[in-house]
Amino acid sequence: MKNNRVYMQVDAVDKRENFALWYPDGDEFITVKSDWTKENDRVEIYNRLGGQMARIRFDPNTLVYYVGVERYEYELHTYTIFEHYFFKGMLWDILGTLQDPPLDFHNEGTGKLDVRISRVKFRDKGRCFEIKVKDISKLRIAACCVIAMAIKESYKGKSMGEPIEKKGWAKWKERLTTNKGIPYEEILAMREAEKQD
Repeated sequence: MKNNRVYMQVDAVDKRENFALWYPDGDEFITVKSDWTKENDRVEIYNRLGGQMARIRFDPNTLVYYVGVERYEYELHTYTIFEHYFFKGMLWDILGTLQDPPLDFHNEGTGKLDVRISRVKFRDKGRCFEIKVKDISKLRIAACCVIAMAIKESYKGKSMGEPIEKKGWAKWKERLTTNKGIPYEEILAMREAEKQD
């Protein structure tokens, strides 16, 4: 299947300028626009005819990215940056980082692999992420998820911490009172401490 994959330059977000994603034949898939001055700048995503088809906005602490695709809204939760993400709405559990593909999006509901991200050389665009889906109806959603992850990793944003095992009110109380985000520097310090133990 030819159109079950799209390509995005590896350093697209790092350039801090608007960029496009492409189909395998080189035709434009979507265009991504923002001010690119800070992590929580609103991101707008346009289809190849110029209509807005998606957007990315953020909670006040930039812990959760709200990814609106057409009339649906999904949430990217960063449990630990560069290690563990969850894409709520599609039930994608993502272990790994865009810095070290291949990266798989596993569906927690079905237990199946929905998306695979790999790094390839694409036409005259240089090194690109290849975003490949099994179900073509998930292609736009997967592309928007990868864009959100790329923004989080490029700006080295805050993490939520791994999921809390408590249930009910205790879980929400702990989330509301303690979780303002873990800065990237603290994650690095925790990893260093783990290596020394």
